Amino acid sequence: IPKPHSLFALAWRKASKDMSRVKSGIVDPGYCIPKPTLLVNVTTPEQKKMYMLNWLSACLAWMNRVDIWSLQKNPSPQMWRDFLNGTDTEHLPSGTQIASMKLVVWAILGDIIQVAHDDPVHTSEEIEWRGMQVWALSLSDPPLHFTHSLLWELYKLNFCYELLALNQALVLQLWPDSLDKYMHQSLLWSIFPGGSGLSSWSVPLPWEPHDLGLTASEMEVALLYLNKFCQLLSAWPGVPFHLKSPIKLDGSGNQAAYKAFILACKFYIQTAFDYLGHQPSLPCISTFV
Repeated sequence: IPKPHSLFALAWRKASKDMSRVKSGIVDPGYCIPKPTLLVNVTTPEQKKMYMLNWLSACLAWMNRVDIWSLQKNPSPQMWRDFLNGTDTEHLPSGTQIASMKLVVWAILGDIIQVAHDDPVHTSEEIEWRGMQVWALSLSDPPLHFTHSLLWELYKLNFCYELLALNQALVLQLWPDSLDKYMHQSLLWSIFPGGSGLSSWSVPLPWEPHDLGLTASEMEVALLYLNKFCQLLSAWPGVPFHLKSPIKLDGSGNQAAYKAFILACKFYIQTAFDYLGHQPSLPCISTFV
């Protein structure tokens, strides 16, 4: 599993987890994108293959949906688990609690369930994803590079779409059809090279440290993306004053820039918990550059 960025992980360890802080009902606590751990915490190789096949069959259709239409409700982890597990919803007895839950799953994930059903990936096929080829049959024990790449992408997407949901909730006045809305969308998609959402799937995965954006290990590389991140946070209530001005390098260790990065992570993680009520998605460092 890709490791979380150290400053975001540190911010989460130090954040207050007091549930009395949580402001429920403002941000949907579901997940726009399946959590990467769903693909990792499986009991058998066959289940791992099924989960990966179902996600790879439907991911482009789902990304297209969430990029064009805002979801009224995000799927819960259990809904994603049912979808990835290929749960049959057609032959359940009506009127049962399970059947009712499956109707909810279908209402939210129906589009990609249909795509996966109509155009399944067969185990004899070779899959191409983000410029990489892998045999579907091998997904029960997939190549390490492919696994790392897929999980890194899911961590990145979870972070970006969670940030989008929080930003829409916390600066609601900027999100009607206006220039402010498009400015905030532009800031959000500029935290990583290549943008985010469906458009990011047309560019290769990062192969060099300078491709990692906010999660780059060198401050000289990360600074541009860090300033975009801070500019986005600067409209949030309670933002620290020091995050409202561009961060600059000092040429001698860049300690001030690192302190600002730590402050940004601390503010973001605590705010995210206060509105989500659970651990926010953490961006990960790359294990494959």
